[in-house]
Parts: sequence; structure tokens; C-alpha cells
Amino acid sequence: MLTIKTADWLRTMRNVKSYRSCPTSTGQPMRLADTGRRCHEEFLLRQRELRHRWLAAARRRYCRQG
Repeated sequence: MLTIKTADWLRTMRNVKSYRSCPTSTGQPMRLADTGRRCHEEFLLRQRELRHRWLAAARRRYCRQG
């Protein structure tokens, strides 16, 4: 299950390098840009969690064989 712990887990215009917050430079409304960025970050977080679970299961299987 995807869990966003705090807002610090989401990238914002403060910590995205070379991000221009002006709508005229991005060409899309800020609400849509923020939504797209949030969805992408949630996807990446989900991928990291799945990889962590896979590695934990692989470690358990390896330890049982030894």
C-alpha cells in the first residue's frame, strides 16, 4: 500500500533544479503541473517500496538456503 509519510517526500518547486514556477515558462497551469509531479513522485515511491520488498524476500530466501 502506498503511504506518503509527510509532504517532505514530495518534490516541489523548492527542490527541483531549474524549475520555473511561472506558468508562462512552463506552458501549463500550475495546478496541472503540481498534480503531474505528485503522481510521478507517488509512482516512484511505490516502485522503491516494491523493490525494497523484493530485496527483503530475496534475502530471506537466500538465508533459508544457507
